[in-house]
Amino acid sequence: MKDIPVSQRIIDIKKKRRIRRLRFVIIFVVLFLIIVGGLSFFSFHKKLTINKVVVKGTSIIDPIDVTTRVEEQLKGKYYYLYSRANSFIYPQKKIYNDLIETFPRIEELNIIREGFNILNINIKERLGSYLYCGSSIPEIESEIGENCYFINNDGYIFDKAPYFSGSVYFKYYLNIKDSTLPLNQNILEQDRFHEIVRFIDGIKLLGFEPVSLLILDDGTHNLYLDHDSMATAPMILFRDDNDLENILNNLRTAMKKKEFSDEINSKYSSLLYIDLRFKSKVLYKFQ
Repeated sequence: MKDIPVSQRIIDIKKKRRIRRLRFVIIFVVLFLIIVGGLSFFSFHKKLTINKVVVKGTSIIDPIDVTTRVEEQLKGKYYYLYSRANSFIYPQKKIYNDLIETFPRIEELNIIREGFNILNINIKERLGSYLYCGSSIPEIESEIGENCYFINNDGYIFDKAPYFSGSVYFKYYLNIKDSTLPLNQNILEQDRFHEIVRFIDGIKLLGFEPVSLLILDDGTHNLYLDHDSMATAPMILFRDDNDLENILNNLRTAMKKKEFSDEINSKYSSLLYIDLRFKSKVLYKFQ
């Protein structure tokens, strides 16, 4: 079999085609890199990045906590190239889902960009579902829920409540200035009330169901948890001088340990208390 000779002209044409293809690929790659690099560069431009978060509408939820969560979501880059804080591509849906999950007190949430540098977080909190029911928990269970008063989101007593049985509303028990005529006064200082509500919200996120809080004159706080009628009345203990954020973190850390959480869940019906009164300890006892 003989080789068929190929003319030099055909060889030159094929070579030129290969060179043109190579040039096209090189030009395409260079243009692509220029576009990607340019977009990456401009995504970090100060005039196009969000540098201020404004939280509106909060009463109990700490706006600083909300701002911190949002700023965490705005840090870093997409695909190591584009700023997450860029006003055109910031992770709005992820911010929304994170805030809804982190702060169960949020009823409505709107995230609105103002210009290119400001992000407005508009929040509507759930209305307070609280009652003030006197200085102590009645010994007779059927009397629990009588002589109660409605409390708003700031801990202000504003109206007499009808009789409620069960745990329809969260109940506060403590001594106040005039417990015989408690209307038109706060059960606690407003900031302290908000702090306690945030703490209780954190307890709920850990899977517990708080139903009432008894504040004793010595500063001890007994946070009672929901339970079956035949079970013990478990409670979480803390004091008025505790750093509530710190002791909540202690409990959160303990609940992440499988041995602790499994024991609490499996023996919940005989749980007497979880004691958070000590700075770095979580103590507990069963019946």
